[in-house]
Amino acid sequence: WLRRRRSEGSMLFLCQSLGPNAPENDDIAQFWDKVALTPDEGRAIEALRPIYGDAVQRVAAIGDPRSRYERRLVVSRKDSDVPVPLRSLGEGAVRMFGIALALANSKGGFLLIDEVENGIHYSVQRDFWKMVLQAARDNDVQVLATTHSWDVVEGFTKAATEFGTDDSRLASLTRRREKIFATTLAEHQMQVATRHRIEVR
Repeated sequence: WLRRRRSEGSMLFLCQSLGPNAPENDDIAQFWDKVALTPDEGRAIEALRPIYGDAVQRVAAIGDPRSRYERRLVVSRKDSDVPVPLRSLGEGAVRMFGIALALANSKGGFLLIDEVENGIHYSVQRDFWKMVLQAARDNDVQVLATTHSWDVVEGFTKAATEFGTDDSRLASLTRRREKIFATTLAEHQMQVATRHRIEVR
């Protein structure tokens, strides 16, 4: 939780964070518990569309909710009568699904994602970021993500441009001697940077 002081009192803001790896089974199951049977359930499943199209039909958490180590998510697929573990779809699927669930669990707050590129193929970066931007808008979430990947910069720029808002920013950090400086680029500046391959990472 983040606390912000105001003259009439204090307010609490929800802040979720995801590290550079795919979420653990228990973490992702707990996220799922809070969105299951709500409109956010469908939005989370939509996050898998850039990779799997409509192959993934449904998702469920199985195992004893009292046990931290026995719970996991399974998915039903169009091409199979037997549910398969979410993790069998690959790290990218788990990562994207975990981010979608974290967005749904961060309503009115913040989501911090470290090394956002990990596990997500370069070819789906634009669709991934469109999902993030839409879910962030729907859930009133401010997303802060770190990356060293040019594919992320390009995918983010394309998605932000197509999304049609001017509230997305790219901050480039540079070190000069002992100090670190941040340069913030708006969407039209991001377009120029990616078009001319100007280093912003």
